[in-house]
Amino acid sequence: MPDAGLILTTSWDDGHPLDQRLAELLLRHGVAATFYVPIRNAGGRPVMTAAEVRALADAGFEVASHTLDHRRLPGLSRDEALRQMIEGRERLQDLLGRPVGGFCYPGGHPGRWGNALAREVGFTYARTTQMLRLDPGSDPFAMPTTAQIHPHRRTALLRNWLRHGGGGDRLEPLWALTGWPERTSGGAPRAGMERLLALAARRGGTLHLWGHSWEIHGSDLWAMLDDVLAAAAALSTQRLTNHALAIQEMKA
Repeated sequence: MPDAGLILTTSWDDGHPLDQRLAELLLRHGVAATFYVPIRNAGGRPVMTAAEVRALADAGFEVASHTLDHRRLPGLSRDEALRQMIEGRERLQDLLGRPVGGFCYPGGHPGRWGNALAREVGFTYARTTQMLRLDPGSDPFAMPTTAQIHPHRRTALLRNWLRHGGGGDRLEPLWALTGWPERTSGGAPRAGMERLLALAARRGGTLHLWGHSWEIHGSDLWAMLDDVLAAAAALSTQRLTNHALAIQEMKA
């Protein structure tokens, strides 16, 4: 067990039917998770049936909103962004028969309206795709993450670092995932995740892993994810859903 406490949270976007396979892995390792589910996907990808979504909630996972149609907010008018958020939440609440407090911006970016609208609609928190953080952030409507389960190129991670203001506190996670400053090759997700887990064990804080089950399947990362979840679970002192993490931070 690490000297510093490590909170583990995971989240999975888009509500794809392969989320059911992902849920089996998470349950096997006792890892808490949040699934962000749109009612439909305007991009054409399938989404889970109502029964499949309810099964995730009944298994103890948080099911949270991802708009009505998986529409990215930066390209929408304020009224359409508001409609996507309100109707997506209401339809999901009707489907589940319980309140929905969490939201994730499709594509990870709130745009001009998203942050304020998430508060107006009554969400408890909203998650972004800012990566390379080992803390839960100071704004519950701009929740950051640590790493995506995806074989990102070094340049993509560097762009994420720059887009969100750079910062020395995010350099160590960047180096871990890319192999800098050792100059080992980028594009090796297993090696990068091993370095990141070692860093999280030393530093403590919040390790937030996220991804898309359809991307994990397309990149054949199931075996790697199995190993990462086992290792992360062993290192963690707390395993929380995104909602539980947000509430804990608000009370701190």
